[in-house]
Amino acid sequence: MANMWVVGPIVWIGLAVILGLTITFVIASRRARRTGDPSPLVSVTLSVSALWAAICVIAAAVVVLTTLLQGDIRIAVPVREFWPELPSGTVVEGPTAMRVGGGFVTAEIVATGLSTGVRVCWAIGQGLGILVPGVIATLLAVACFQLIAGRAFAPVIARMATVTAVVVAAGGIAAQMLSDIAGSIAAGELLMWESGQYEEVAGIEDVFRAWLPQPGFELTFPFWPLAAGLAFAALAVIFRQGARLQRDSEGLV
Repeated sequence: MANMWVVGPIVWIGLAVILGLTITFVIASRRARRTGDPSPLVSVTLSVSALWAAICVIAAAVVVLTTLLQGDIRIAVPVREFWPELPSGTVVEGPTAMRVGGGFVTAEIVATGLSTGVRVCWAIGQGLGILVPGVIATLLAVACFQLIAGRAFAPVIARMATVTAVVVAAGGIAAQMLSDIAGSIAAGELLMWESGQYEEVAGIEDVFRAWLPQPGFELTFPFWPLAAGLAFAALAVIFRQGARLQRDSEGLV
């Protein structure tokens, strides 16, 4: 039941996105064809990007609220390289390949009882990860709207591009690092043990080492948000220069 409530909102959001984009594309295409719009692609892009921005806002709110309010949350936790150890003498039939080394270093789990700090960091990180594409979609919607209105270099586009540059750079980095911090803290809360006991298992010298992974730590600094932010900042400069040239050309007429 807990898994259903964790996955349920994501599934419904995905279905809503697919259905909404399909309906919007069909309606916008027919409207552009009926009104004789010379740029139907721009109209369709405006409708789809506006819808996508709205869905991102709703999805981010749902993810943040469910992470903060639900008892169980799905979270990715780092672990030290781990692979379960089978008792000596175990024979497994079926596999056509054999592992000779390595293991997994990340596990996606559903956990309960996590601290408030983990929940807050994970909620903010996941919410920002959803909002960043929404801001880009908003910029696209604003640009298409101004283009349809005949204001291809309107100042609002340059301002929106600047805002997008800041949000993508800062939000993208914060989303990754906050999610990593939350996962690392959660790994310690889940897997850091002080003492325990177990029944002796034949062929296993240390059950805890063989079957229980040790918590890991991961903190990644992503560089793609910086590159994307610089690209949007350059786009803002281009639109400002375009607006200036447009004003100069209008003054000469």
